[in-house]
Amino acid sequence: MSVVIPCAPKAEFLAETLRSVAEQTHQDWEVVLVLDGECEQNRAAARTLPDDRVQVHLTPAPRSGPAVGRNIGLEAAKHDLVAFLDADDLCLPDRLAHQVAVLEQRPGLGMVGSWARKIDPSGQVVGEMHSAIGPEVARTMLLFNCLITSTVVVRKELAAEAGGFDPRCVRLEDYDLWLRVMARADGDVLPEELVGYRVHPDQYSRGALMGPQTKLLRRSKQALAKRIGVSGLGVAARHAAWLGVQVAHRRW
Repeated sequence: MSVVIPCAPKAEFLAETLRSVAEQTHQDWEVVLVLDGECEQNRAAARTLPDDRVQVHLTPAPRSGPAVGRNIGLEAAKHDLVAFLDADDLCLPDRLAHQVAVLEQRPGLGMVGSWARKIDPSGQVVGEMHSAIGPEVARTMLLFNCLITSTVVVRKELAAEAGGFDPRCVRLEDYDLWLRVMARADGDVLPEELVGYRVHPDQYSRGALMGPQTKLLRRSKQALAKRIGVSGLGVAARHAAWLGVQVAHRRW
């Protein structure tokens, strides 16, 4: 398993994030750390892992964004299965083991996420993040993104075939790729909290921007809808509802 971690400079929680990977019960893993700007603090955190377990890459320019970083990690990954993890989140000990087992048991499954628990800066649990599971995942994805990126494991070949993360889809690049992957293969969510999702003031998490990227997203939704037998009218209605939510929560 390759664990891809895109990382901004001076990532406060990176050492803790890397430790959560090192403590996995599934020990056949590597970390692909992609630095979005040079930072000795982040490199020092990477050196806490054995050299043969970690790759460190730099984006072409600082502040290239998570789509560029994740694409670099996806391409560099040595394993057929790729897990994504943000630099402030945590893997619970059985995360990789449970997701590897499911993907091995279900060869038609292209990607799998999981539920998560919200944690504060000190690591204390402050909430939960539960979503649709089973066949409802695909239909829910036509309405909103029910997959938490830090919980996702995808088959590398399938993600590459789908085109990877599109940097044009600012703040929507993960949603867009999951739609394109699920237009080619099944996706599921495990009803287990396998990741600690960090909630803190510096977190990069805002409502999606409006603009050309929403058209790209609609195109990806249409491809998934065709695969699961949802009409074009149904896609349009769901997309309009999603846009309404984005407008309501936009920070001007």
